[in-house]
Amino acid sequence: MIDVHEAFNIVMNNTKLLKSEDMSLINSLNRVLAEDISSKDNLPPFDKSCMDGYALKSEDTKEKMSKFQIKGSIKAGDFSDIVLKNGEAIKIMTGAPVPKGADAIIQIEKVKVEGKELHVLEKVSPGTNIFKTGEEIKIGDVALKKGKIVRPAEIGLLASLGYTKIKCYKVPKIIIINTGDELINIDQNLMQGKIRNCNEYTLIALIKNLNAEVKSYGIIRDDKNKIFNAIKTAFEEGDIIITTGGASVGDYDFIEDVLKEIGTDIKFTSVAIKPGKPVVFATFKDKLFFGLPGNPLSVINSFESFVAPSIKKMIGRDDAFPEEFPVTLKDDFKSGKERDCYMYVDIKKEDNHYYAYDVGRQDSNGLFTLTKSNGVVIMKKGTSIAKAGDILNGKFIFK
Repeated sequence: MIDVHEAFNIVMNNTKLLKSEDMSLINSLNRVLAEDISSKDNLPPFDKSCMDGYALKSEDTKEKMSKFQIKGSIKAGDFSDIVLKNGEAIKIMTGAPVPKGADAIIQIEKVKVEGKELHVLEKVSPGTNIFKTGEEIKIGDVALKKGKIVRPAEIGLLASLGYTKIKCYKVPKIIIINTGDELINIDQNLMQGKIRNCNEYTLIALIKNLNAEVKSYGIIRDDKNKIFNAIKTAFEEGDIIITTGGASVGDYDFIEDVLKEIGTDIKFTSVAIKPGKPVVFATFKDKLFFGLPGNPLSVINSFESFVAPSIKKMIGRDDAFPEEFPVTLKDDFKSGKERDCYMYVDIKKEDNHYYAYDVGRQDSNGLFTLTKSNGVVIMKKGTSIAKAGDILNGKFIFK
């Protein structure tokens, strides 16, 4: 049994960044940029008005009322070749190009109009309400850096710069195999000794939450040949293979034997983490294998601790190494001393400090407990009791 830090390092050292591919703009949502994006244009491409108002020369305004002759109007999308002279103004709409000769826009709410005469009631400073050419970004500037996650805001910026395609890192195809004679489909009625296959749906959700591609082989019975065939096929089809169950040392736990027969390089088979001790990690050519325990909370904890960081590194995300921060306990917690214990809690920020609240039982089947939590605090190996007021490292989950 190896410690959590060592297991994490082994996984990450065997995880490689995937190659890039060209993506259409809208399909790049939530993908990771594989190149720096340089601006093709100045944004804005011309001096434009930030307000509905009047364009004028600021030097013509006074502390008291100033009068201007209104020479016309410009709406967004129009262009005027009028060159303003002293004492002249043009009505202008938000987003319209500022006419030559003007260096300020006075808001429509701050003026009075009598026929063709504009009355300005205050001194106006140069540049007021004008968005200057290239003020947001200039031609050739780096608009978005490699490694940036493409969110709706990035889609909008890329569209405004005229990009229809961009390079993004590929996402891994992940195959899920759930083993166990005790499993039934979730639409079946419970029978004596059976449980619904919730792990399949949990893992699909965890993987989709990271924007990776996922395929499930469904339930594979505790039959060595069937498990062998399923894993062998998964290695041919996927980049990452995840199994649940069958990774311990029982009479019907075949995962380790199957991996040896296939010829994988088994890196570890047990981690000092609770929940989630019987975690298997292996490599086969350029593919990764994670054998997770069968209990639901153990599945989630081992996925969050090892699989999620690996996926994030593959797709180019810069948050593959999870951020831990100090959390003050609001309740007492107990655990065994032999492993790092991940206690699922509700973390709240109060007065710029994080506090952890107990949410219930922490057994390996505790999905109901997990629905009330948003993070974990970590009781290190050798610690059996943590008291309210103690400070432990914590982190948020499903990020």
